[in-house]
This record gives sequence, structure tokens and C-alpha cells, in this order.
Amino acid sequence: MASTSELIQDFHKEFICSICREYFTNPVTTECGHSFCQSCLSSSWQQGPTPFSCPECRSVSQIQNFQVNVQLGKLAAFAKELGSYCFQYPDGHGKCEVHQELEKLFCDDDQRPICVSCSQSQEHEAHTIFCIDEAAENFRKQLHGTVTTLWRETKNTMRQLAIEKAKLAFVQKEEEIQKRHVLSEFQKLKRFLKEEKDAFLSKFEAETTANLEGMRKRMNTWFVHSLELRRRSRELEKECKKPDLDLLLDVKEVLSRNESVLQKEIEPFPMRMAAISITGLMKKIFRFKVNITLDCNTADPGIIISEDMKSMRYGGIQEEAPDNNGGLADFAQVLGTQSFISGRHYWEVEISNNTLCCFGICKKSKESQDLFIFRNVLKGNYYIFYPTSHLNLCSQVHSSYCLVNVSKLKIGIFLDYERGEISFYHVKNGYLIFTFPATSFSGPLQPFFSLSKKVLTNDSNDYSLTICS
Repeated sequence: MASTSELIQDFHKEFICSICREYFTNPVTTECGHSFCQSCLSSSWQQGPTPFSCPECRSVSQIQNFQVNVQLGKLAAFAKELGSYCFQYPDGHGKCEVHQELEKLFCDDDQRPICVSCSQSQEHEAHTIFCIDEAAENFRKQLHGTVTTLWRETKNTMRQLAIEKAKLAFVQKEEEIQKRHVLSEFQKLKRFLKEEKDAFLSKFEAETTANLEGMRKRMNTWFVHSLELRRRSRELEKECKKPDLDLLLDVKEVLSRNESVLQKEIEPFPMRMAAISITGLMKKIFRFKVNITLDCNTADPGIIISEDMKSMRYGGIQEEAPDNNGGLADFAQVLGTQSFISGRHYWEVEISNNTLCCFGICKKSKESQDLFIFRNVLKGNYYIFYPTSHLNLCSQVHSSYCLVNVSKLKIGIFLDYERGEISFYHVKNGYLIFTFPATSFSGPLQPFFSLSKKVLTNDSNDYSLTICS
């Protein structure tokens, strides 16, 4: 294998003019492929015979006007500069500044070229020393190994990229499939809900029709009965005008004839308006269930709150009798700890047997006039619930709901802040009791609870209200 200096020498020979033995100056190339300085070739041409023959191979050429080879001229200039460097540093080696010797060795530890004298010094005594050519060859092997590793990693990366592209395409396809499935299922659910809605409405219409027909028949019966009573009244008036003897002779017959009319009873018509439970409604509302606790700091005197802050009862001074038309002064109040300024929220209240109470939602102050509550009154075996708003308990209510007095009655409260809706549900039977007309809420809202301070009975029952967990 040729040394570096030999290779450099061979390289420089290619840019030497064979006529002047100097680096090319404005070189031109003949038809036979040999190059010369333009001035040298012109001088040789003028001195030689005609036709012109190449000074290198004596090949005859008819062309006399040769074009300057600009690229070859640039390379010659570059070779000339390189030649001056190689003259200063033969074989490509520099000189050691300390020993002024050629740096033909390479210190692997310091990663720099050194001379032979440096390699024998104490500084490099324990270092690994190579010839420059050997060190370069070792480094080339390392580079080739790194290149091989890089190509291997490139292939792995491209393979992984292809896998990720396939995954992406799969996910996009699955997304479209799932989207179609979801839309299909919701369309199916929409159809089911429409069918269920139509069935409920049909049932309501049938009940309403039956109620209307029953009421019309009952009204017609009352009307016919009133006509009969009037007719008998007119007959009796005529009887009263008869002579005494004639009147006395017919008295028994007249009385017996009217007795059946007076004793006639018209049976009451039982109206049927069933509260329908909407399938899945309570399950969906239950998703918005929140954990509500009682705030002891807002409790009126006499309110006893359990340790878990979930249950309350009244243990203060009790009054003599319940006032079904009384205001909130008859109730001991407490607010929930939580407050709401947005979103949907649901919680449940359980009322023990015969407990008179109010519960619902109010502004974040129990003195606020913004109040939406459900209040119950006990009449016999029934609770009469009155939805009331704006702390106006004594005003005439537009709706009341009669519920059988059952032990542990559960009522659900649902707040939709953005829609401005507050609704009350019968938890066990799963139907809507009442929804307040939509309003516009502003500011925090809090759960509201209260118990009557009136004496209900003389027994020792625990009249309490509990927030369900």
C-alpha cells in the first residue's frame, strides 16, 4: 500500500505542465486529452511544424483554437497551495513545538499527535501510543462500526415507524367503527325512548279519557237527579194546595214516593291518575349524586346533628300544636355545607314517620329571600306536600301532592344550575313529583333543611330527617 506522501506526489504530478514543468497556468486540453499551459502550448505550436502535433504523444490535431479549461486551472491552483503545505509538513505530519520533530505518533489518551521524543517522556509513559496511520485505521474501523450500528438502528426505526403507521391507521379505522356504533346505539335508544314516551302518553290519554267520560256520566247523573228533585218539589207544592182531607188521604203515598228519591245515593267516581316511572330516569340522575353534609355553624338552637353530619332532629323547646299554615318561624333550620355555582347535582332526603319538615335549596344564606322548598303537612295517613318558593309559605299554593304516610319516605332533589331547574322525585317509585318553573340562578346555592318545632304526638317517636349517603 502506497504511503501518504507517495499518494500526494502522484496527485501533484497530474497538475504539472510537461512543457514548463510548473503548475498549470490557464490550462488548455488537446483533442488527445493532454493538458498544457496555454502560453506553453502556443509557443510550442509556433515553433513546430504544421499541422500541429501534441507535445506529449505527438498526436496530430487540426484544431488550433483550444479553449481554456477553467476547472482544471482551479484544481492546479489548489494543488499548488497544497504542495506548499506538504513541503512544510512532509507526509501530512506537523512538527512538535517542543522537540521540533515530526509528529508521527498519536496519543490515544490525550487524543493528539506527538513526536517520538514526546512518546518517551514521563508525560506519555503510561499512555497508549499508535502510529498515526494505525490510529487513523483504528478510528476508521470504529466509524465503520458506528455507521453499521446507525444503519441497523435506522432500519429498526423505519420498521417501528411502519408499525406505528399501521397502528394509527387501525386506531383511525376503529374510531370510525366505534363512532358508527355509538351513533347507531343512540339512535336505537332514541327509538326506544320514543316508543316508551308514546306508550306513556297513550296511557295518560286513555286515563284522561276514562276520567272525562266517568266525570261526564257522574255529572249527567247529578243533573238527572236534580231534575227529578225539582219535579218532586213541584208535585209536593201542588199537594200542599189540596184540601185538607184530600191531602191527608194521599200523604203516605206521597211520602213513600219521594223517600226513594231523597235516599238515592250517587256513587263517587274514582279518578285514576297514575304517576308513571320513566325507565332509567333515576339511574341517569343518580350519576350526579353528591355528598351533602349539614353545616353546624348554620343550625338554629335546638337542632341536634349526628356525628356524621348526615342526620338532624329537633330537641329544643316544643310548642303545643302544629300550625299547618305557619311560616318558617315554626321551623328550626340548618344549611348544607356544600354550595353550588354551576353544574348538575342530586341528593336524597329520608323522612322518618310523621316528621313535619321543609327541604330544598336556598341562596348561600338562610336569611336570603330566595328559597325553593318542599314542605309537608300530615293529614291522617297522608302527607300533603306543598312546593313553595321565595319564602312565601303563607300564600296560596298552586300545587299539592298527596303521598301515603310510609315509614322512611325518600325524596330526591335535583339541581340543574345552568337550566335553572329544581326538581323533586319519589325515589322508591322513581317518578317526578314536582319541578319549579325554570329561573335564572346567580351566585352560590346551598341545600336547605328544617324541622317543625311543634309537638306532633305525645309518644316518644324520633322525628328526624336524614341525608342519604
